[in-house]
Amino acid sequence: MKNNKLLRKVLKGLGIALMVIIVLAIILPFVFRKQIVEAVKTEINKSVNAKVDFTDYHLTLFRNFPDFTLGLDHVTVVGVDEFAKDTLANIQSLKVTIGLFSVISGSQYNIKKISIDQPKILLKVLKGGKANWDIAKQTAADTAKAAPAAEPSSFKLSLKKLTITNASIKYDDADAGMYADIKNLNHLLKGDLTADFTSLSTETTIDTIDFSYGGIQYLHKGNISLTADIDADLKNSKYTFKENELRLNNLFLGFDGWVAMPADDIDMDIKFSARKTEFKNFLSLIPAVYSKDFEKVKTGGTLALDGFAKGTYNDKSLPAFALNVLVQNAMFQYPDLPKAVTNINVDVHISNKDGKPNSTLIDIKKAHFEMAGNTADIRMSVATPVSDPAIDGTVKVKIDLAQVKQFYPLDASEQLNGKVDADVSMKGRLSSIEKEKYNEFQAKGQIGVTGMNYKSKDYPQGIMVSELKLLFSPQFVDMPACNIKMGRSDISANGRLDNLLFYIFKNDKLKGTFNSRSNVVDLNEFTGGSSSATATPAATTPQQSSAMTVIEVPANLDIVLKSSFGKIIYDKMELSNVLGIVKIQDRKVTLENLKMDLLGGNMAVSGFYSTQKTQPQVNFNLDIKGFDIPKTYKTFVTVQKLAPIMERCTGKFSTTMSFITDLDGAMSPVYNTMSGNGKLSANNVSVQGFEPLNKVAEVLKIEKFRKIGFDKTEISFSFANGKLEVKPYTFTFEKIKATASGFSSLDQSINYLVNLEIPRELFGGQANGVLNDLVGKANSKGANLTPGNTIFVDLVIGGTVTKPTVKAGVKGSAKEVLEDLKKEAEKQITDKVKEEVGKVKADVQAKIDKLLADANAKAQQIRDQAKAAGDKLVAEADAQGQDLVKKASNPIAKAAAKETAKQMLKEAKDKSQALQDEGNRNAQKVLDDAQKEADKLRNS
Repeated sequence: MKNNKLLRKVLKGLGIALMVIIVLAIILPFVFRKQIVEAVKTEINKSVNAKVDFTDYHLTLFRNFPDFTLGLDHVTVVGVDEFAKDTLANIQSLKVTIGLFSVISGSQYNIKKISIDQPKILLKVLKGGKANWDIAKQTAADTAKAAPAAEPSSFKLSLKKLTITNASIKYDDADAGMYADIKNLNHLLKGDLTADFTSLSTETTIDTIDFSYGGIQYLHKGNISLTADIDADLKNSKYTFKENELRLNNLFLGFDGWVAMPADDIDMDIKFSARKTEFKNFLSLIPAVYSKDFEKVKTGGTLALDGFAKGTYNDKSLPAFALNVLVQNAMFQYPDLPKAVTNINVDVHISNKDGKPNSTLIDIKKAHFEMAGNTADIRMSVATPVSDPAIDGTVKVKIDLAQVKQFYPLDASEQLNGKVDADVSMKGRLSSIEKEKYNEFQAKGQIGVTGMNYKSKDYPQGIMVSELKLLFSPQFVDMPACNIKMGRSDISANGRLDNLLFYIFKNDKLKGTFNSRSNVVDLNEFTGGSSSATATPAATTPQQSSAMTVIEVPANLDIVLKSSFGKIIYDKMELSNVLGIVKIQDRKVTLENLKMDLLGGNMAVSGFYSTQKTQPQVNFNLDIKGFDIPKTYKTFVTVQKLAPIMERCTGKFSTTMSFITDLDGAMSPVYNTMSGNGKLSANNVSVQGFEPLNKVAEVLKIEKFRKIGFDKTEISFSFANGKLEVKPYTFTFEKIKATASGFSSLDQSINYLVNLEIPRELFGGQANGVLNDLVGKANSKGANLTPGNTIFVDLVIGGTVTKPTVKAGVKGSAKEVLEDLKKEAEKQITDKVKEEVGKVKADVQAKIDKLLADANAKAQQIRDQAKAAGDKLVAEADAQGQDLVKKASNPIAKAAAKETAKQMLKEAKDKSQALQDEGNRNAQKVLDDAQKEADKLRNS
């Protein structure tokens, strides 16, 4: 009976405890939700220069009881400055497990697990090396050794598990010419990262990876997995590999050894080797083979692959290393194809005995294979590549391209014919060429291509190389003949390349001079446009029917092209008789008096296109003669934006102009960076249907203004900040003399002053009423005008091209009319400016209010924490003192204890005051920094 009662009490107690736990699990997330999220936001803003946001968040104790799990949905990290349009990270879901008691205690939050689901990552490096992931804010400690330590983080990493699920990563390095596209990456890391020594278990898989470097694709739809167990000495940052396996496509590698990173240097001693010795595993690394029914490919032969890396890696040194590849008596054959690639023998050794770059030795002892009667043999060694490359090699390749389909599966749309014959050898030191001791460096042989014809779904128009010949000598590579036809396009060229070996081994400039000729170049066959148009300078950027991307000009080139083209077709534009010199030098293309016929006239261009900076830039001088106005308007977007009147014009114009502008990613002008000037002359011009002229006709009641024509006029103009400004110019039509000046903007707004001299005889009917009204208004202001044989009228044309405004006054009252119009315009501008300024001020003030409110809250938090810490010190000292007094056994000891307690309390109060003083100083610093930031916002 007693046992039953006891059991009931225990069950009742457990039930109550369980209910309490459930209630707490429901209540605690609501209690601490705001506190944790605010800590996350504070930490982010304190740590990164980027725009970080998330759409929703949730906190629960049920997922990883008894710890909190904070979930953030749709987390985005967007860059600033040059990367303002790039999303560095877009994460579907981010979950962080935080220790319960670290939250309750209010100290640093212990992060135990991190789970990242479906992240899309863009890693980008600009030319010059600036990376979009370099978003960490610099602390005072980063910039000055004597600076105070950075404010401690609100979070402490006590990680036990990290998972990444279904990640997509793109790496685009414009500086190094490297690109990688990774899809469906999954990663698991398990281990106790809080211990000084722990065992880590990692698993990583990548479903597909494309990787290219220097324009060469090394992996296409590759597949990677890595499993590794690691002994981690976290205290000394040393990691020792145990059981592990790396699989790249079908190549399995095992490795052992260790990597240590005690400081900035990376020390290592790693050995690796192929786990499987079948040739097929090595063959899987060749992108073209791996992507074509690889599993069905029949193979034979053996593989041996091993290497090591031992030593220190830093900015100044490399570890010693080696890579050895040996393929013997190998072959492969595709199913359903009659021929095989046989007798494959490869013996390659790359080594470095001491980590000095100049000690690297590349030794390709043999690379031989046979393909349906075609053979290829390569042998090459390179020693002392940095100081003075010693080269010894031969390349012999003879291929009948029509035989390729016998051993490699071509698509149904692919056709391939022609012959390639290469026999090149070289031996000697590069210094011999540098010293012009050509007899000490052997270089001879040739590469020839004849009768080549290639077609595919990507190049349905076909590429034909009737003849291409390269002749090698120590001094240069001569190209006596190159004849290519691509669809309608043909090109013939000859010339020579200098400095080729220095370009390869020393990264010196590749120099060359070529003469090129063509009857027709139809660029639309390669861009998807309609067969009728060509690239021209950006200020006259044509409308494009296909998307354009930035054309990067390679570095370290010094190439001169002397070109002559009968016709170039691009989009809707056709150029003919193109003749001139093009120079390609260090990421810049310079045009020297490039002449061409187009749009019913001709143009000469001098200047450059450059990709030396982050954004492409053009700087051109144009000399245009006899361009057809309607064709020019239809062809060029820039003309449509800055000179909309040309849509309603017929006739021809000539102009000399210079301009400079940045280009965007679609090779279109960034209009607010465009500036330039020039002079334009127009002949036999007719304008009809232009809305501002229709408005003038309506205001003056003179129908002749709806269509005007004039024989000749000359206009000086300039443009900057998206505005085309026209200096005063004069023209005559229908006995009316007009002088106009003003500007038009990209937003189609216009502002022009026009002075008219109109014969009295043109005023009749309703126009007389307008004239009398204008004269009456002028005389009412004391002008005392009497109309003569010529009426002088001033017009102010404003508004936009589609909704113009026109105000008029007769000469003599023009000053008053213009003053009225000026005041009205100024009032409209002032009102608009006030409205916009009001919006900006309101937005800025809202930001300032939030900034100061956040600063006040943080400052108060600092003061409260300091006071709480001080009060705790005083309370503990008082308690300890009272305890000493209680434990004193006699009056003398009690008196001594009271004195000690008094002293302890005084010291505690002093420390408390010091803590509060420091808290006040830190709080004030937060407020001062916020005030400075607020002042900057106000000033901006």
